[in-house]
Amino acid sequence: MKTSCLSGIPLTFATLAGWMRIPTAMSTQQVPVPHNIECTVPTVPAAAQYKGLKYDTGRETRLRISNGGAGQSGLVGALASAYIDWSREHNGISEDYLIEWVTGDTTESINYLATGDADIAITYNAAAENRTMKLGVATRRVYGFRDHFYLVGPGANPANLASNDSVYDIFNKIVTSGNAANGPLPTRFLSRYDKSATNIKESLLFAKIGQVPWAYSYSKWYHQYPQYPIPALTAASLLQEYTLSDRGTFLTLQSQNKTVADNLIVYKRGEDDDPADPLLNPAAILLGGQVCKKNLKLAQDFVTWMIDPSGGQAVVKGFQKHGTRGYLYTTAPDCKKQPEHCAGW
Repeated sequence: MKTSCLSGIPLTFATLAGWMRIPTAMSTQQVPVPHNIECTVPTVPAAAQYKGLKYDTGRETRLRISNGGAGQSGLVGALASAYIDWSREHNGISEDYLIEWVTGDTTESINYLATGDADIAITYNAAAENRTMKLGVATRRVYGFRDHFYLVGPGANPANLASNDSVYDIFNKIVTSGNAANGPLPTRFLSRYDKSATNIKESLLFAKIGQVPWAYSYSKWYHQYPQYPIPALTAASLLQEYTLSDRGTFLTLQSQNKTVADNLIVYKRGEDDDPADPLLNPAAILLGGQVCKKNLKLAQDFVTWMIDPSGGQAVVKGFQKHGTRGYLYTTAPDCKKQPEHCAGW
């Protein structure tokens, strides 16, 4: 069930004071929120802690955000610092505080919402997100920003991919060439094989052409490599294998190790102009159902701030990495003004 982006319908969500309605262009499902959860010490360690850029004396962690690639790229940190400053200046928060990033792919991040180890999750799979909403693991879901899948591979191009190939043509060629095992450089595909959104996407693309290479032990061209985005992309470069990654990860690697990134060719990339593009990678912001009472309003307000053009969307729009050209991510579409851009989200 996809009930987000309902044009013209005001958003309703729970607060400590009861149910609150705010008009927004990006509607979302909602479920009742428990009001009396006490704060506890999380069991999952943080990958990083962030302070405000101006309000930087905080010692207490008030929010935990779980994500993989956007954490590694630095976007989570940029959002965290900007939100701390905004909340101190404009939202009545009287003391500085910290926000932590917890490393997790989509599946792990949703699990952390369930256990209370994260308050917010940034995820990339609509089916998993809708299931999470139905189960009450998350209580609010909004369109946060757009990432874009990249199909990359070695310059030698053993599968003979062409610029006018569709993404399904590309996957067919990889399967055919991989099975043939011809030539001095065999065709291999590196899969993160970790239930991440990227792994789910590549599995769907293989299944779309009637292939399930992970089901056969003798699919030697299908390389199972369960790592987070940047290590996986680095391995694909060093091993001269094709893989599915995303723009944010690719440009982050380019800024960190240009030589490794330059060994890869981008053969296909997702774009914003077609919401049905299989390589478009929308990011959802999920509000967890186990946020403790003390931090609940702060977490709720983060989600609202995230879809504000002058708030989180401005941070997304301006986010770049040193040594790269252009954006890493694009802002979320306005589902009220352009509902066609939210189709299928």
